[in-house]
Amino acid sequence: MKIWLRLMKYLRPNSKWILLSIVLMMVGTLVDLVAPWLLKVIFDQGIGKGNENLILLLILALAGIQVVKSLGSFVQGRTQEMVGQNVVFMLRKELYTQLQKLSFSYYDKAQTGQIMSRMTGDIEAVKNFIGFGSMMMFGGLLTFVGTIIFMMSMQWEVTLISMVFTPLLIISLMRFNKKVGPAWGQIREQMGRLTTTLQENISGIRVVKAFAREKTEKNKFESRNDQNFETNMERAKMEAKTFPLMGFYGGVTFLLMVFVGGIYVANGKMSLGTFMAFQWYVWGVIWPLNMLGWQINMMQQAIKAAPRVFEVLDTPITIDTIKEGAADTANIIGRVSFEEVSFHFADQDAEKETGVLSNISLHIEQGEVVAVLGSTGSGKSSLIALLSRFYDVSGGRLLIDGIDVRDYELDGLRRRIGIVPQETFLFSASIRDNIAYGVPDASQEQIEWAARKAQIHEFIETMPFGYDTLIGERGVGLSGGQRQRVALARAILMDPPILVLDEATASVDTATESAIHEALLEVMKGRTTFIIAQRLSSVKRADRIIVLDKGQIVEQGTHKELYERGGFFRGLFEMQEIAPVSS
Repeated sequence: MKIWLRLMKYLRPNSKWILLSIVLMMVGTLVDLVAPWLLKVIFDQGIGKGNENLILLLILALAGIQVVKSLGSFVQGRTQEMVGQNVVFMLRKELYTQLQKLSFSYYDKAQTGQIMSRMTGDIEAVKNFIGFGSMMMFGGLLTFVGTIIFMMSMQWEVTLISMVFTPLLIISLMRFNKKVGPAWGQIREQMGRLTTTLQENISGIRVVKAFAREKTEKNKFESRNDQNFETNMERAKMEAKTFPLMGFYGGVTFLLMVFVGGIYVANGKMSLGTFMAFQWYVWGVIWPLNMLGWQINMMQQAIKAAPRVFEVLDTPITIDTIKEGAADTANIIGRVSFEEVSFHFADQDAEKETGVLSNISLHIEQGEVVAVLGSTGSGKSSLIALLSRFYDVSGGRLLIDGIDVRDYELDGLRRRIGIVPQETFLFSASIRDNIAYGVPDASQEQIEWAARKAQIHEFIETMPFGYDTLIGERGVGLSGGQRQRVALARAILMDPPILVLDEATASVDTATESAIHEALLEVMKGRTTFIIAQRLSSVKRADRIIVLDKGQIVEQGTHKELYERGGFFRGLFEMQEIAPVSS
């Protein structure tokens, strides 16, 4: 019931269309109920008394009301579809908006395939019942009740005897409803897993082929597909047991009505016209109950699908996009202070898990270039992720220009921080659109300026359509280094006061890396820059180097100071066999 009450919220904006659909359905039901009564009159008053004019008049009346019903059914069908599509539109819009608001912590655990399944199949299942199934169920109920009333008013004894098998039909429906619900729940969940397997395989197809794991992935998909098939067959078995039985009860009801009605006609207790009308009416009892089986199917799909959608909608937004009285981000210049900052993931023990931060205190002046080094899991990426509030600190404060980052408006804050992530992602669009992603109204001159700074302009000029060249999903038309340079140009174009380079030159060759660093010297002037790198060649121009280990700062200083001091930095330096920088 709670699910239906919640779904009603999405129906309220369509109340006038729902009302129109109900009115049209009631008109159509009334037509269906009046038609057999007119047939009774044709037989009893027209044929029985040889009144040809009455027969013609009633036949025309039957034709007329059928035309009215057909027109009403057309409008009703369009109206019901409009209601269903409006519900889908609102649900998808709300779900997509929620997905945009959810923080990184949600996506750390969420499976893309499950999200896609909920956005498509689950919402479609809800639409099918709300837009079609529920109205048909209501119409069936009207027809069932109305038919019994008309039949009882004509010949109540035959009506009651004919209905003797109806309780068995209703019991079959109740059993089916009880069993098919859990089956649809499993099917919806398994469909999400199947979609996840497919999505991961397609996204990682190059890795699959590189390691010759096609057969393994094929077996994995077949296993999930088999599970989905078996569950669907179990559900189909329930339908195969229930629907024919319901059809049998319906057929027996019809035969019983013919037998009893025939006896009553023979004994003069029932007119021939009433008997003919009853043959029509009895399907007004059988049809709604038989159709109810399919409608229960649709209802159970919606009941099992809706909570999967609401689960995403109900996920708490841990990082608010808009904060009342938020500080203005337009004047950020880039002074950054970490004050005893600690961080751990929501499901981690901050003291036991690696990759967390503990009591980080650090102040970076505006325009300072800071390199962050450390082994895998030392907390480098976590430190930078806190800047843009991909996560919030677990303890302490992170300040930009003396203001806690949690007090800034989130979108504005992120627009003031240009990030080149370690895992470069490009959209299936033109190179121009990818570079201008953060500044959609950028001019061609600005885009080319950023591309030159990222050492990618000359390559783009050699492409078939230059900056208008489409690069395919995830930028598959480019090499790793080229994708990274496009991502670098994207960040440079934003002209941010704070620049974050997370292994920004890891995928390029040494010569290109050197050229990029030379170009970045001008770009970094006046900007607070964080450089996360493994290659020491990437950090030798940094004003300060921070060395992290197990979430704590273990060393900091200039390149020369750290080299002369020994320790982790010296060991890394000697491992990469880089000559020391002279003073």
